[in-house]
Amino acid sequence: MDPLCLKVPEWEKRAGLLHGFLGRRGGKSTGAYASLNLSFNVGDDPQAVKDNLCDVKKAVGVHDLRVVTMRQVHGDRILEVRDKKLKEAGEADGMITAARELFLGVLTADCVPILFSVRDKKLASVVHAGWRGTLAGIAPKMVRALKEDHGVDPASIEAALGPSIGPCCYEVGPEVVASMVQRWGSLAELSLQVKNGKSFLDLRAMNVSLLENAGVPPLQIFKVGPCTSCAKGDFFSYRREKTETGRQMSFIGWL
Repeated sequence: MDPLCLKVPEWEKRAGLLHGFLGRRGGKSTGAYASLNLSFNVGDDPQAVKDNLCDVKKAVGVHDLRVVTMRQVHGDRILEVRDKKLKEAGEADGMITAARELFLGVLTADCVPILFSVRDKKLASVVHAGWRGTLAGIAPKMVRALKEDHGVDPASIEAALGPSIGPCCYEVGPEVVASMVQRWGSLAELSLQVKNGKSFLDLRAMNVSLLENAGVPPLQIFKVGPCTSCAKGDFFSYRREKTETGRQMSFIGWL
């Protein structure tokens, strides 16, 4: 198995840190979920998903270790994960762990997967940021959680935003525009584009702005991969398919 797995070059230099933004190629799922669907909650054959997960873990070097996911609900709840026996941490859209050999996974099909690493600390965290989570400020909330619960200086945080829907394809309605601007003001306005009377949101740019505003240095924020809606052969996209589809996984953790 040779799955598409995009990485942050700077992070590959850190011994023991494993991470990646997986695509949809190289799995056993069929039909709308072809082929590397990694979610049990979208209607796919559970055995195919189980086989996909096993194959992925071997391919990326996690082997028999645990990859913990969460029941993502488009909110801003963040959980601390310590139990290596967990498969799913609970209802949340963000997770932090200080445990070794425990990997955190976020499942997406257009929303922004954000992986966090901290310089000189063996911490890992993930965020799932759709427009609702972005509106709620889950990315800066993660920065605050790392600072308050783990003593992390925001200036030492690095964040990688993976493949997600781009402003080329992400049309949003006036209610979303109004909510974003009301909550985030100029930070939102910079991430909104108007074309032919329609509004389009750049979710990744919005989250980059929120992270910078929370104290993460711009040079320590990385954008990885293309628009999921455009890259049909490589990534699942709920907006593109307009029906149920698979989910790709992004993951991070320390050996």
